Amino acid sequence: MKLNRRSCVVNGPGASIRRGGYVIFAVLVVIVVLSLVAYRFTATMTAEAQASARARTDAQVKLAAVSGLHYAAAVLSDRETFASELDGNPFDNSDVFERVEISSSGGSGTGRSAYFDIRSVARLDGGTYEQRFGAIDEGGKININSMMALDSTGNMLYNALMQLPNMSADVADAIVDWVDADDVPRASGAESSEYQSRPNPYKARNGPLNSLDELLLVKGVTPELLYGGDRNRNGTYDDGEDGTSDLGWSDFLTVYGRELNVDSTGTVRAYLNGELDTMLPQLTPLLGDELATYIIAYKMFTATKTDASGNPQTTSTSTATLSTSSGSGSTSGTMTVTITSTQPQAQQKAVQKATLAQLQAAVQTQGEANGWTGKNKVNSIFDLINTRITLPRAKDAKQDDPDVVAYSPLLDTTKRNELLASLMDKTTVTKDVEMVPRINVNTAQREVLLGIPGMTEQYADTIINTRGDQLQTDAATVSGAWLITVANVPPATFQQMEKYVTGGTMVYRVQSIGYLGGSGPVARMEAVIDTNQGAPRFLHIRDLTDLENPRGFDPTKTSQ
Repeated sequence: MKLNRRSCVVNGPGASIRRGGYVIFAVLVVIVVLSLVAYRFTATMTAEAQASARARTDAQVKLAAVSGLHYAAAVLSDRETFASELDGNPFDNSDVFERVEISSSGGSGTGRSAYFDIRSVARLDGGTYEQRFGAIDEGGKININSMMALDSTGNMLYNALMQLPNMSADVADAIVDWVDADDVPRASGAESSEYQSRPNPYKARNGPLNSLDELLLVKGVTPELLYGGDRNRNGTYDDGEDGTSDLGWSDFLTVYGRELNVDSTGTVRAYLNGELDTMLPQLTPLLGDELATYIIAYKMFTATKTDASGNPQTTSTSTATLSTSSGSGSTSGTMTVTITSTQPQAQQKAVQKATLAQLQAAVQTQGEANGWTGKNKVNSIFDLINTRITLPRAKDAKQDDPDVVAYSPLLDTTKRNELLASLMDKTTVTKDVEMVPRINVNTAQREVLLGIPGMTEQYADTIINTRGDQLQTDAATVSGAWLITVANVPPATFQQMEKYVTGGTMVYRVQSIGYLGGSGPVARMEAVIDTNQGAPRFLHIRDLTDLENPRGFDPTKTSQ
């Protein structure tokens, strides 16, 4: 048989093998491409999973920080918890505010527990700072809005501002001009006319501030003055900061505050200028028979001012005409000056000290005869201290019989120390339930105390050195009566201060630090809380997480 070699060459198995090599190469290329695609997909999915895990962790620590804000609001606003768990100390209490674990029935999803701390940066004597587990009392600061409400001239606010470190007269004037109601600039201040001449014009507020940040619009106020050199606000010097760890004026100033006209138990105070027929049974269980009856008698009869010994005083007035001269020494006019002096009154007739029974009988007789009306108004609780009342003479009294005089129980130092706390805590001379927030003398720093009218350096130092022994929930502390009974501030001096001071607070600033067990991200939230008689509300919330670079509050730092 003759072989067909061409067909063998063309159709032989060798030709088929050469064509198959191209297929294998194509398959290898496809496999490599698919492997690269799979690798890129896996890398992308891994990155997405890591990003998702980080986002989940960030969200978890953020929610932990938010939980801390609500926890702080609940603890601070509940009177029973405040008195028992906090023991009246919300400012440095690691037992309540350190490393609080958040339990969740669904689990954390990360295998680690979530925690939060409630921390603050407290200013110490000498101007240094330290981190504490607790809150900051906004009531211990100068409330710019309150100071203007109490004194529309702005002079009290100006004097208080001038006590702050690094404050100048022109900046203090400018701040007062920013919040006062008029557009007339003070001596070195600034009003809308100056601000509207700037490249980006704006008007002065001429009213209450909404935020402390608004002061950055005021002439002369800089971020360094307002918030200090501590950029992450952790109370310590960190790399990149200007070498100081102070918090600036924000440590002394606030725009947040609230004060209700209630006593240390949250009960509305008794109004001393109400109806007399209902006032006596209301005051007696609060103040005792003697002081309650004396207050009613004070409103019914004519009261006489006395000295500390109970001797009556008279006020004499005289006038003098003085010549005024110009700078050259020539006389340019006259000025009349009225001089008022208070002196003990010469004793004209013998007096007999009234017994409680006599005082009660006189009050009852006067009330029944005149329909329980009073002609006198109590303008200040301290009006009741150095006074005495001459009771109506009996119909059968002889001309030379002594007057029957009731002396204020508060004249006696021992009785005053016993009664003053209850009087200041349980009673009021105004019907308003909402009061203009005043400065809490139990937490105010020395610079703030010195801005209070009538305050001296000696009184301020005594208050600071004494108040550490006071409990935050007793009547003497909450009312501020301890300044008289313990710190020995004279009642007449305290009367100058009473418009501006109190001993309690309703508003706190807290920072909540959320984190997980072990290393990881940290979230930092700040809030201003109005405890609102047990129904807390947030007046301000801010996310401070961006300040945690460098780390401001290290979760590994504990009180132990």
